[in-house]
Amino acid sequence: MDYLASFLARLGNPERLTRAQAQQVREDCLSDLKHRLIEQANLIQARFEKETQELQKKQQWYQENQTSMTQEVQDTYTEYCSEAMFRIQILEARLTRHKELAPRKYLALEDRLNKDPRLCEGLISLQPGGHQ
Repeated sequence: MDYLASFLARLGNPERLTRAQAQQVREDCLSDLKHRLIEQANLIQARFEKETQELQKKQQWYQENQTSMTQEVQDTYTEYCSEAMFRIQILEARLTRHKELAPRKYLALEDRLNKDPRLCEGLISLQPGGHQ
């Protein structure tokens, strides 16, 4: 997968980039990844919060109605709580893992961009002694 394809397409897929274009493509690519990582974290967080709120509502309902419940309803409630806690733990683990991996993903892309010859050529060609 060419991680620069969409950014280079915006420029008309030039054969060579100027220094300014190379810097802009690099910044846009990193900014796009950062935005996607933040969106992903926010989505996981929102799902976590929704599951937690639903569980709290169900627990509140149980507290208010437990004296008049049948054993079947109590069993259903217990099963729901168990499944909800499992989903919450999964989401919490996903969020923790995402927070651990996001900086690594960003640094890895930054490293790839620093080594990508399409961006390096643009940066080199306008340095003193370089040709354009």
